[in-house]
Amino acid sequence: MSGTTYSLFIFFVFCFALCQAQTLTQTVKGTVLDSETGAPLLGANVILLNAEPAKGAITDEAGYFRLEGVPVGRASFQFTYLGYEDFVVSEILIGSAKEVALKVSLTEALNALDEVVLVAPTGTGKPNNKLATVSARSFSVEETKRFPASVSDPGRMALSFAGVTNGDDTSNEIIIRGNAPNQLLWRVEGIEVPEPNHFSEEGYAPGNVSLISSNLLGKSDFFTGAFPATYGNALSGVFDINLRNGNNEKGEYAFQFGVLGTDLTAEGPFKKGYKGSYLINYRYSTIAILNQIVDVTPGSTPTYQDVSIKLHLPLGDRTKLSLWGIGGISDEDEDPEVNGNFSSEEVFESKTYLSGLTLSHFFEGGSKLEGRISYSGNASDYIFEGRNTASNDVFGDSDILRNSAFRVSTDYTKKISARTTINAGGVLSLLNYNVRTATFENDRSREVVNEKGNGTMGQAYVQGKYRFNSDFSTTLGVHGTYFSVNDDFVVEPRFGMEWKVNANHTLSAGFGVHSRRMPLNQYFIKIPDGTGFTTPNTEVDLMQAVHYIIGHDWRIIRDGHIKVEAYYQDLNKVAVTSNPDFTASYLNGRFIPAAFTDTGVGRNYGLEFTFEKFFSRQYYFLATASLYDTQYRAADGNWYDSAYNYSYTFNLVGGKEFTVGKTQNNIIGVNAKTLFNGGKRASPLDQEFFDATGETRIDEQLRNTIELDSYFRLDASVYYRLNRPKASHRISLDIQNLTNRENIDEVFFNDEGEIRTSLQLELIPFLNYRIEF
Repeated sequence: MSGTTYSLFIFFVFCFALCQAQTLTQTVKGTVLDSETGAPLLGANVILLNAEPAKGAITDEAGYFRLEGVPVGRASFQFTYLGYEDFVVSEILIGSAKEVALKVSLTEALNALDEVVLVAPTGTGKPNNKLATVSARSFSVEETKRFPASVSDPGRMALSFAGVTNGDDTSNEIIIRGNAPNQLLWRVEGIEVPEPNHFSEEGYAPGNVSLISSNLLGKSDFFTGAFPATYGNALSGVFDINLRNGNNEKGEYAFQFGVLGTDLTAEGPFKKGYKGSYLINYRYSTIAILNQIVDVTPGSTPTYQDVSIKLHLPLGDRTKLSLWGIGGISDEDEDPEVNGNFSSEEVFESKTYLSGLTLSHFFEGGSKLEGRISYSGNASDYIFEGRNTASNDVFGDSDILRNSAFRVSTDYTKKISARTTINAGGVLSLLNYNVRTATFENDRSREVVNEKGNGTMGQAYVQGKYRFNSDFSTTLGVHGTYFSVNDDFVVEPRFGMEWKVNANHTLSAGFGVHSRRMPLNQYFIKIPDGTGFTTPNTEVDLMQAVHYIIGHDWRIIRDGHIKVEAYYQDLNKVAVTSNPDFTASYLNGRFIPAAFTDTGVGRNYGLEFTFEKFFSRQYYFLATASLYDTQYRAADGNWYDSAYNYSYTFNLVGGKEFTVGKTQNNIIGVNAKTLFNGGKRASPLDQEFFDATGETRIDEQLRNTIELDSYFRLDASVYYRLNRPKASHRISLDIQNLTNRENIDEVFFNDEGEIRTSLQLELIPFLNYRIEF
């Protein structure tokens, strides 16, 4: 019996052996807030739909409600408040061991006397940021667990959204509309952070395993273009992560054992009667644990651990303080590899740390002020050593990289009326880096880079939203950025529009100028000029992209919609190598040890299609299709395909749940996902140079002209959720690349100048067990 078959057999034995016959209930609680300011709403009504007898609650002065005796399973809730539009939250998963906390935002009605008629469930996919009009959606922690092979990772889950793909099965890179992964802005709790992944190198590689535990994840936003003026230092998109608060009324715990980590979560109140709470999670690499028992990863041992914490500390009815931190360390020590007379060994270590403090206060009259401070950074060490056992020659290289940032920010929101809201704020970032790159051969060594650098980035923004009526609204804003390294100041206007033509059709449009800096070590790299060294890249301006987007959303079915968006991105001040004999660009997402010029330009344009049925009646599906083209013009004046110009990407994900057991307390779920992308780009060999020197290098004039075979992957998952009076269990099996397709990862040239390929990952099962108590 194969390993996968055995896992499936154990899975189903576990499922049916644990079926119980007992009716179970749980407590649902939460807060009801104003959608524009986040102020609590006193006296809002909360109704459990389809309940006999009727069950409901009313919010207190803190906007808080508590609803006990909600049956385990799926439940929907209606929220109403005088002068506000009604709202429905649908198909919330209610478990037996853990209380459910909801955070609901209501929109003020323009005419308080109008009666709002509910024609369909709402609240699915709408972003938290109410100033977003296009290319934005929210996602929940349940989606990160439901989508196959996402393994509770928000980054991997986002690969099913329109215009989003990944070029490497082993990494957490996110390619948005053909833009490089390092053009994406990550934020946690409203603060910019480095890519929150294990094994990451800022500016070099995104990493492999997410630092963000799904146990702390709250409802968050994902943007793929023309984002509001709130966001700066982002060229392709924004991943805006929110962390939830812990349970402030009773202690709750969870233990999880899976392929990607073994972790323990604890949460609860500081003391009875106080609304403050703590939430903490610790995780350790399961593979490292198993390697202590049996060698499950011969050749290398990837080890990682992380800890996450959030403290919620109310200082009164209107003032709240929160502290949070996330830190992780990871390393991979490969066993020596021997091939004939050649042996090699690699060692890689990294650590990433994120922390922040937020103080918020609600003023009478409908305004909110938030202040934040944060400290974050990334450090990585890479060492490679090779040895010729015949000659005893030793050679290798090393990269030592340190990045850190201290940030202070403020954000103010004022709701002038039901029609008008303004928002303004600023961010000051103090940036530091220390990088050393060296090569060695026997007793000789050469430093390629050995630099320390720092810089300051200041950002400010102001924006407003005006609702002409309940069907038509606009947003207008401007974001300003100053970067001290190149003394560059840019002004970025933003505009958005949304028009609900009728109950089923909505038109939208967005425009924005967006810019992003490169990593500091790319600016401060030293280039020999014949008499010494210069740092020419300190004069390179911030790269910019102007986004134009139009969209149409059609509520074709009661619980779903079709969405079409067309976009054009006009890129300017693109960093390209200043030597016209080389056609590389920072748009290709790689660190380049060369002098740049900001005279390059680029263009990305495409069409995206989404057909989505939100989870209801125990099933869901999401189908997306994207057709796009992305190119840039190098210093030689010619146009080249970007390394991420895959031309098309298609995704289909769906799933079904089945309630089982005599009282229908338990759930079996099955899900499947397909990914189909155009082939990756590669460059042919410079044959003339190889014939003359015997050395391999690409033909610069034919960069990215080879399109590799298309990429296809089928993922699947099955899970069983068992609810018992004091605990709930969930066991799941995710299988990545179910058909074991051999997808090409990249090409390279051997010593004879022959082209060779390396492959992506084979079939991988992810078995996971979780208990909440």
